[in-house]
Amino acid sequence: MVETSKHHRKVKTFLDPIIMNDENSLIVNEFVMIELFHLLVKQKGKQGCQIAEYLLNGEHPFFQVKFDILQESDLNEVLTILTKYGTTTTIGGRDSSIIHSMTRHKILNIITNDKGFEGVAGIKVLDPVALVR
Repeated sequence: MVETSKHHRKVKTFLDPIIMNDENSLIVNEFVMIELFHLLVKQKGKQGCQIAEYLLNGEHPFFQVKFDILQESDLNEVLTILTKYGTTTTIGGRDSSIIHSMTRHKILNIITNDKGFEGVAGIKVLDPVALVR
């Protein structure tokens, strides 16, 4: 989360102990990473690019990049998820790809303040904005 975000402090307070505990593992969907890169470059320019490169250099025990490049069958599953939730919640295309990644890796918890995920069966939402006072 970018420092200028109104929720930066709460999210940082929530995430720091999780990230620093080497018994935890986090999975970040590629589309979310692409959005992070976009935000970093847009708001911080060359420094943002350097931050993104730093995350990708593989030297961080808490951050391991694993790619789930989508195949046609994956896209069909993403479409199925979007069809199921796209008209009854705020779940969109990117969110559907996140749910697909979670299903593929048997992930049950998501850290987000996106209320749309609360309507998805089998997912527990951990909202750092609501959980940190």
